[in-house]
Amino acid sequence: MRRPVPLTFALVGLLLPVLAAPGAADIPPAHKANGPQPVHGVQTMQLEEMWRVGGESDEENFFGLVTWAEAGDDGLVYVLDTQLCQVNVYDREGNLVRILFRQGEGPGEVQRPRDLVLLPDGRIGAVQEFPGKIVCVDAAGDPAPSITPRTGETTAGGFIAMTAAETRAGTFIVAGVSISIGDNNAIQKRTTYLATVGEDGLLGTRFEESAYTWDFSNFTYDEAVYLPSFIWAHAVGPDGRIYTAPDRNAYRINVYAPDGTLEQVIEREYESWQRTAEDRAWVTALFEGAFRNVPFEFNLKMADTESDIHWLNRGLQVADDGEIWVLPSRGTRNQPAGVVATFDVFTPDGTFDRQVQVACPGNGAKDGLFLLDAERVMLVKGYTDAVAAMFGGAGVETEDEDAAPMELVCYRIVE
Repeated sequence: MRRPVPLTFALVGLLLPVLAAPGAADIPPAHKANGPQPVHGVQTMQLEEMWRVGGESDEENFFGLVTWAEAGDDGLVYVLDTQLCQVNVYDREGNLVRILFRQGEGPGEVQRPRDLVLLPDGRIGAVQEFPGKIVCVDAAGDPAPSITPRTGETTAGGFIAMTAAETRAGTFIVAGVSISIGDNNAIQKRTTYLATVGEDGLLGTRFEESAYTWDFSNFTYDEAVYLPSFIWAHAVGPDGRIYTAPDRNAYRINVYAPDGTLEQVIEREYESWQRTAEDRAWVTALFEGAFRNVPFEFNLKMADTESDIHWLNRGLQVADDGEIWVLPSRGTRNQPAGVVATFDVFTPDGTFDRQVQVACPGNGAKDGLFLLDAERVMLVKGYTDAVAAMFGGAGVETEDEDAAPMELVCYRIVE
């Protein structure tokens, strides 16, 4: 699974409004409306620690900003460190097998990677934000052919930024934003998208897409408008279908065929999480940090609620059996003692089947939890502040409080 179950320019480049995706057919999609409660109630996922690296007690392993962890078909775990511009590869016992990539602009080198993708031919790709491309190496770490996305159009002064990529069952998708200059340097025309991509970099079917014009001479950043969830809240299923969270303010999942046909819409009755003062302080720090160095004046308009499906925590994942795992905004808050997060789990046909409480030490609002495969879960301690730092923002720790070193804990699912 992707595997189950984001300037200054970084945040600005990805946050745009959502419009309906173009459909490839006029057939109305199936609609699955679920109530607020799951059919089979709440279950607990018990975990057993397999290995851990990093943290205060580990003097040999140090991480910069870990923003993604993924298991390959070879059983190895690939961990992206955005700050160090590298991917650490661990075996099933937690031994560091190799380090891929390094910072730079040459072959096999990457700047500010935002994501990683494991390609079916064995290449490992680091998704570079700008200039947008997927820098590739082979399993040994040697440079391999990279992929540079393009629209097929020639626009003077235009460029593409990238945020994510995923491939599975023959479907290869990327998320990003194409940007062109308007009548003057204060105007930018932007289109954010989630689309298929070919090995030649040509963008194909677009599943979610939106267009907008920014005028930096009079600019207000409106989070509710410019921050769609689908940039990171998307997944490719085991049959190649594409799952997206198109609207931050609605608990809705769109399911597309690879040709762009909207086949199904899955919804659940849900009460959005109203932001607390602490939530607002964290988001304010994120945005102010992201816009710290922009050469124009701006205003910030924050949403009153969190996105219903977590985009920051990559809260949409699809398992190998087709089950859909969703991390909602309430799934990381006010959890029972010993539970780090609670997922909503849907059957392949979209039925809200159960909720799964993941039991292990941690804080779901600060840590990242990734379902590596049917047997393993990875907890990334300090994940949300790491993502904020990747955007240029910061957490809201007190000045005399040092952030704890990042730590990875790999667990085996025991029941």
